[in-house]
Amino acid sequence: MSASANEHRRQNDLPLGSAVRQDHCHRIATLRPSISACDRSLSGPILSTYESKSVMSSAQKRLFGALGDGAVKHGWRNTLAEIFQQPELWRHTAESSASLARRRLEQVRRNDVLVLTGSGSSHYVGECIAPAIQRRTGRTVQALGSGELLLASRELLPLRRPLMLVSFARSGNSPESAALILSCLEQEPSIEHLVVTCNQSGKVARQWGNGLEQRVTVDVLDPRTCDKSLVMTSSFTNLALAGLVLGYADSPKTYLRHAETLAGVGLDLFEGWLDRLESIARQPFARMIALGSGGQFGTARESALKMLEMTDGRVSMQAESWLGFRHGPMCAFRHDCLLLLFVSQEPAKRAYQLDVLREVRDKGLGGTVVAVGRQIPPELLSDGDLLVDPPGLAELPDEWAAIGGTVVGQLLGFFRCLKEGLQPDQPSGSGAISRVVPEFQLHQA
Repeated sequence: MSASANEHRRQNDLPLGSAVRQDHCHRIATLRPSISACDRSLSGPILSTYESKSVMSSAQKRLFGALGDGAVKHGWRNTLAEIFQQPELWRHTAESSASLARRRLEQVRRNDVLVLTGSGSSHYVGECIAPAIQRRTGRTVQALGSGELLLASRELLPLRRPLMLVSFARSGNSPESAALILSCLEQEPSIEHLVVTCNQSGKVARQWGNGLEQRVTVDVLDPRTCDKSLVMTSSFTNLALAGLVLGYADSPKTYLRHAETLAGVGLDLFEGWLDRLESIARQPFARMIALGSGGQFGTARESALKMLEMTDGRVSMQAESWLGFRHGPMCAFRHDCLLLLFVSQEPAKRAYQLDVLREVRDKGLGGTVVAVGRQIPPELLSDGDLLVDPPGLAELPDEWAAIGGTVVGQLLGFFRCLKEGLQPDQPSGSGAISRVVPEFQLHQA
């Protein structure tokens, strides 16, 4: 990191003595031993640390008490550590990204269009943050899948120039990731590229991270964000957080303040909702529908994918927009269906969304509801439904709530995976999917 970047970070950092930062640092300090102890296979220190703080739920006690050989044997050591490390890593990623705000602001200002791309979960990263970046920058911002762009870039890329392609990648080894960048460099040499990846050793970082290609900037996140589990958890949220700085490049103090609040929301989820989410995940539902609007639609898609991946396809899933739910998918909300709702804090969106939930209740449709959001009228929820409403959510714009809400989907998928007798680190018993998509033949257009 350059000296000027470090100076920029010092100028725009939050006061270290603020009450919010001190509280979050204290709470993260109680979580940090659990993460490091996962790697050392020491469950005793974890349990004693949480018991001394009186914040450990029964689900935490059981999970952390079984760490070590049990976690390795049952195949969830990596996944659990990666889910629980997120609040700490969010602060680290935010501080690192804020230090680059001036460079990101320059990139945004010299491009009229930003296209956010990735494959699978990395595509949904872009969907979570694209609406906010467009709103805050006044630029045209779209999220498009890398695979679709590789097949049809001329048809899908916006026609307006100048354009920057922002590629998100956990490993940077997916075949279409490097192929898309290479294709654009050859066919559209005016396009600027920003790559955000979790893996310094990945193909994309190795090929363009040396700075020799001036049209490509590579931002490598903390190596701890490169999840070892098959499913992306902390990789997803940290990629989204790093990308979101594009929308806050002119106000890094606000960006850092929201990141602090987000870390608190994550800790609240772990401290207050594990037992209840586990109870919901163990119910005998056969399908899940996730609803979200704007950036939270990306959260819905990622949450649905987590449930599908971690149950090896045993629980079918669908992600839909709130108003799109009326146009067919509502018929699937029966007694054997879980409905996962991400509720906006924006008044107009929220009013539409609550109308949909009211319609579901008026029609007497069955199934369990998990609603993530603040101040949802109690009459819209039935006995057995779950409201996930950590206080900090009310302080966060929707794009930040979209990142935090993903943790709910991760935990539901994790607990349902255990209920199914599968291994979260490698839930695909058939080998149908893998951590990195294998190499496939690339064809010339």
